[in-house]
Amino acid sequence: MNEMADSRDEALAEPPEVQERNLWLGVRVLAGVTVMFFLAFVFAYFYLRSLNNGNHGGRWRPPSVDPQQAYGAVIVGLFLLSAASFAYADRAARSARSYLPAAGLALALGLAGCVVQGFEYTNLGFTPLQGGYASVFLGWTLLFTVFALFALYWLEIVFATGLRHRAAEAYVPQGIDEASFYWTLLVVLGAIAWVILYLL
Repeated sequence: MNEMADSRDEALAEPPEVQERNLWLGVRVLAGVTVMFFLAFVFAYFYLRSLNNGNHGGRWRPPSVDPQQAYGAVIVGLFLLSAASFAYADRAARSARSYLPAAGLALALGLAGCVVQGFEYTNLGFTPLQGGYASVFLGWTLLFTVFALFALYWLEIVFATGLRHRAAEAYVPQGIDEASFYWTLLVVLGAIAWVILYLL
């Protein structure tokens, strides 16, 4: 009975190249959705900022609405280092070199970025009701952190899979390339958000 079930499962299993192709297709769709989602915040930022004239002068960003530059720099720095570390882990895994330390470091740095973002929220000094900038800032950064946590969960799955198979020679966790691509894309979007929200 078990042998019959095993043979049926093997017949239904997709070849590895089909799974790889499906993963790449899925991550490209996910990347497109993510870019379009955050474009809405770019539009909201510049549209509401352009309305800051006439009777609405000063309501876009009152003087009291000023997030600390240090928090933003630390957050984006941690995310960039995380993406770079995971990209290195991806290349190392495909070259049959040790990749687990770099993958673990990437996960730790990404989680640290999310933690620092939480600390920033406790020290902001303004709420979403204090003008257009405040509402865009909080909505953008909060939803980016949610996306980042989901992406980091994917990185954690890849890392845990690698740990389970660390004794295998030249083992490459399935989805590591796609996870690296998406995490790098998301971090680049975060860097763009940092430039717009903190530097412009």
